[in-house]
Amino acid sequence: MAVNNRLATSGRATLKSQVDQMMPAIKRALPKTITPERFSRIVVTAISNNPNLQRCTPESFIGAMMNAAQLGLEPNTPLGQAYLIPYGNSCQFQIGYQGLIDVARRAGTMVS
Repeated sequence: MAVNNRLATSGRATLKSQVDQMMPAIKRALPKTITPERFSRIVVTAISNNPNLQRCTPESFIGAMMNAAQLGLEPNTPLGQAYLIPYGNSCQFQIGYQGLIDVARRAGTMVS
């Protein structure tokens, strides 16, 4: 059990350090609707809340995270805008219906 706990902590630290290293790219990718600091906190919270995300490859996790950043969506929050979903050792980005609505409103293609 101690080994599993240590692995989970190590995985969390690795992904968190990857998020920290990606901050310049996150800042460039995010629209004005969300700050880089808030997005980073949301992503680190998602890592902490879902142990299966810690088993994903850093490349797949960063790719999914950057998809959310480019769309300006908050992943794995109660808002239901987007989700970082672990499938085995791969992390997939999935947009929620609330995220689709938000993106459409910001694009100006939907009025009400």
